[in-house]
Amino acid sequence: MKNAVIICEFNPLHIGHKRLLDSARDAGAENVVCVMSGSAVQRGELACLDKYTRAKHAVLAGADLVVELPAEYTISAAKQFALGGVKIANLVKDATLIFGSECGDINTLERLATLCDDAEINAKIKQALSQGIGYPQAIASATGEKVFENSPNNTLGIEYLRAITDTGRKISAYTIKRENTPSNSAPDGYPTSSSLRETAKSGGKIKASLLPSFVLEDVEKHALDDEKLFAILKYSLTAQKKTGIYDDSEGLINRLCDAAEKASSFEEFCSLACSKRYTRARVKRLALNAAADNYFTHKDLTEKPVNFVNALAVAKGKEDVFSLLSVPVAVSRRTRTPFAEDFAFTSRIDKLFSAARYPFEDKTVFVERS
Repeated sequence: MKNAVIICEFNPLHIGHKRLLDSARDAGAENVVCVMSGSAVQRGELACLDKYTRAKHAVLAGADLVVELPAEYTISAAKQFALGGVKIANLVKDATLIFGSECGDINTLERLATLCDDAEINAKIKQALSQGIGYPQAIASATGEKVFENSPNNTLGIEYLRAITDTGRKISAYTIKRENTPSNSAPDGYPTSSSLRETAKSGGKIKASLLPSFVLEDVEKHALDDEKLFAILKYSLTAQKKTGIYDDSEGLINRLCDAAEKASSFEEFCSLACSKRYTRARVKRLALNAAADNYFTHKDLTEKPVNFVNALAVAKGKEDVFSLLSVPVAVSRRTRTPFAEDFAFTSRIDKLFSAARYPFEDKTVFVERS
């Protein structure tokens, strides 16, 4: 394995993520490139920390370079999230995509990825989704494969493999088995980022053993609070009627507008807007997309080329890793100027993060590591 690529969010980076980065080295990778979500993440939330800080954590934990997954792919369903990540992975010379999965068997996942591309199976998946069944459960129901049940990383891994096929099989793939993921209260094992965020939101103390020290220090600096974000979303959704927002269908945006009008907190907004048919993640993604005026379509995301990548962090002394990418690498606002149109939606999400969470310096971090 020459160069490993990891598609990630690191929200925040925990010891399980560190294990994944170490596994890339153990598999023989000379360079590790992370394609990471920026200011917003796939669950439809603003990240717990700004993208440059999280990228710095990744480099300190073992990555050589962290580049940004554009927000139009980040704030979307698993299929488009995976497609965006794989498009960028394809730009890395001699790349192998590495990801964690519950099953840990690439042959099984490749077989299931092929199965999910079957027209009849696809029709069953869409039918299940239309009935309000979650995506992993919809795939499990359509295929009869239990490997999908309660296995979000298997499901995402299969979307990576489908995206590799759809983009012409330019890279290979490798998976490692994901270990147990107990909550913050569990004494052993690997945590989930969501459990760590919930602990932080509730004012609890995150165990030092679950996060690298440099991550824990930064997490403790910034309280997690959704109410500033809710105030922005409420204004955006109620100030004027919006049409053509990405992934809106069946008048869902109208449901969000009604919920925003009635709600007095972010939690109440989610409770009013969600239903069996419309999951919490989809509602939150649509709200963010509406606030930042995302008018892309699924067709746009499928067909649009990657003209450049935004570098978030790089290890000092490893700057030659930039040359592994077949497109320009931007390291500041100035070097992004020729690609302003490509970066427009991501820039709006950055401004939303700065308004609702905290401002951050917008340039690549060159990280000194021992």
